Amino acid sequence: MRLSAAELEIMEQIWRLGRPVTAAELAQALADKGWKPTTLLTFLARMAGKGALTVEKKGKQNHYTACITSEEYRAGEAREVLTKYYSGSVKSMVAALYQDKALTSGELDELKAWLEER
Repeated sequence: MRLSAAELEIMEQIWRLGRPVTAAELAQALADKGWKPTTLLTFLARMAGKGALTVEKKGKQNHYTACITSEEYRAGEAREVLTKYYSGSVKSMVAALYQDKALTSGELDELKAWLEER
């Protein structure tokens, strides 16, 4: 499941709240985006269609719950990047990040320690 940037912002709010939420609660949390209510509802419907959310009708309101945790989503995205850009090679990805100075020597030491623990 791939989420657009806007959908990911919505999911971040749902994950942050950690409970079923209404569109009104999300609209309030995302007020700085300036989205119209219909825009938010369109995103929510699309996300439910992708299987990212479940929708439960309670009275007149829909309550949206994440179907995947933040950690699960990020792990899937990381695997996608690894496969798409580095042919599944972690070594190639780390080498590219290091070559481009995206990783500091401290970060490399941290990564090495983490790998040794595993």
